[in-house]
Amino acid sequence: MITDFLITLFSSVQPRRHRVIFGLLRRRLTVSTEYWGLRYQLLPFVGLFPQLEKTTFDEQIATLIKNGLLIEQQPNSGQLLLTDKGVVAQQEYHKYHYQVQYMPLTTQPLANIRQFREAFWLANQIISETAYHNKRYYPLQIDVKTKMLVKKWYRQTDKSHLIDNWLMALTQFLKQLDQQTANQFVATWVGHQVPGRNADQLGLPATWTTTDFYLWEFDLFIFWSQTLLQSNSNSELKQLWQLTQQQQNLSPSVQLTCQQVHQGLSMATISKQRRLKIGTVREHLLTAAVWLPKTDFPYDLFLTSETLRYLQEHLTGNIDDWQFADIRTSDNPDEFFVFRLYEIYLTKQGA
Repeated sequence: MITDFLITLFSSVQPRRHRVIFGLLRRRLTVSTEYWGLRYQLLPFVGLFPQLEKTTFDEQIATLIKNGLLIEQQPNSGQLLLTDKGVVAQQEYHKYHYQVQYMPLTTQPLANIRQFREAFWLANQIISETAYHNKRYYPLQIDVKTKMLVKKWYRQTDKSHLIDNWLMALTQFLKQLDQQTANQFVATWVGHQVPGRNADQLGLPATWTTTDFYLWEFDLFIFWSQTLLQSNSNSELKQLWQLTQQQQNLSPSVQLTCQQVHQGLSMATISKQRRLKIGTVREHLLTAAVWLPKTDFPYDLFLTSETLRYLQEHLTGNIDDWQFADIRTSDNPDEFFVFRLYEIYLTKQGA
């Protein structure tokens, strides 16, 4: 149950749509969900709970409302605010539960982190058993795709130095953690005659829930993944990690659209050449603008000085309160594209 954790995803000053938050956590994304995820500063949490059921989520939101922690900004709006009681509950949560440290900073898709975690678990078990010359053991049950990935990786490794190199790579990372955290983290791993401890056996804070344990462990794998990303090492561990980094925030189709725009092709030309609806091309560009750093998207191709002047004159105040109708001048869908792109542009500037 993630009811307590959900309180951390809401604000007392910014109304937030709970359906957007569900879409982010489950990774059911639309351009609108991605945009509001950007506005809520929750994009790093995309795919955090891939198995979350909508009925369960709705029940937990209803519980928070019933307990007076959340309130709808307007009836049936779906936009929720923390009440004063909710702010206190959020503060209490931070006191007694795990606070993610690395997740808000990552730009890596969480699906890659999840696969790296499972691949490491199995690889570490294999190497541990190999160190004891044991070929009769029950391997960890992970998804078939990741299992095949680990088998492929293991076949290609240099077995003569694998155990020593693996130990060295693990030690280098663990030294970056405090000793207690490192010991607890290692204790969760499965190895030769070592089943791996569960949350109740690690001496974690008594107030932590299963969700806290999940977030704590996942956060450490995010940190590990970040260190491997920045490392120049060509260790077997780094090679395994690289094999798990296949998913990207932008689909190949969106990446191609961005590439073609940078090459000078218009949206109409891209639509015609690739037999895409023009609306799909617009969505590709908005998605790219949401995920890419501001310097990597060609805003100047669409937000001309004249357009910026018009928008600045007609749109003031809180971006979240802006209405497209306030600047609409025709039925041309390009107008909404420019409106949303301008909102993204300002958000990237910190507005």
